[in-house]
Amino acid sequence: MSELLHQNSKGVKMVREDYKKRSQVKVFSEFQGKRYVIHSYRFNLISDRFDSPFCSWANLDCCGGWSSDDSYLDTAVQEGKKLYAGRYQRLQSSYFPDLPSMEEALQEFQKIVDALPAGVTAGVESRHDMEDFLHTFICREGAIADYFDLGDVFKFYGRLGLVFPPYVVDQVKALCQIEMKSFGGDKPPFLYYQAGGPVELITTGLLLGYPIESTASLLCGY
Repeated sequence: MSELLHQNSKGVKMVREDYKKRSQVKVFSEFQGKRYVIHSYRFNLISDRFDSPFCSWANLDCCGGWSSDDSYLDTAVQEGKKLYAGRYQRLQSSYFPDLPSMEEALQEFQKIVDALPAGVTAGVESRHDMEDFLHTFICREGAIADYFDLGDVFKFYGRLGLVFPPYVVDQVKALCQIEMKSFGGDKPPFLYYQAGGPVELITTGLLLGYPIESTASLLCGY
């Protein structure tokens, strides 16, 4: 059984295939009739899906692993599709003279900020991992725990075969009580774009709205 979960304008598809005890989501593109698999996520086969408007395979499309619809991040938070969107704009340089300057990029971002609805905030991320880029974020006000029942989150992980020690659960819950805009500030709890280990990966998955199945797959080494 195959199910198309998402397809972007770049021709990248996410397809779920269920077997007797396991499921697999393949991310692939097609060229001249051939399928090129970019990544695979594997997890226990369970009949239900985690119910949240803030988690989806469309959100995972913007994880930076393949060509995606980056403009999705301009509106996803405002439209209630995810809690936090980390955005970037390549800036003018000797290699890209036709791109906007920092000042021009900031002016364009300000237009987005000025149009934000109540309950949504935005800012410039403090990042030094990529030069010649303007990094910005849009996010919901409040903390992750305001939008997710963390008990249900860990129950779902358990159904996928992942049971975490109490210290992991406690640390995730503590991070999920922090204002989400802090993840884009000068002193973030951790660098979500360099997440490693169960605590950071689980928290980042919720922050960015990735399917719990995809995070479970990464935690299992797939």
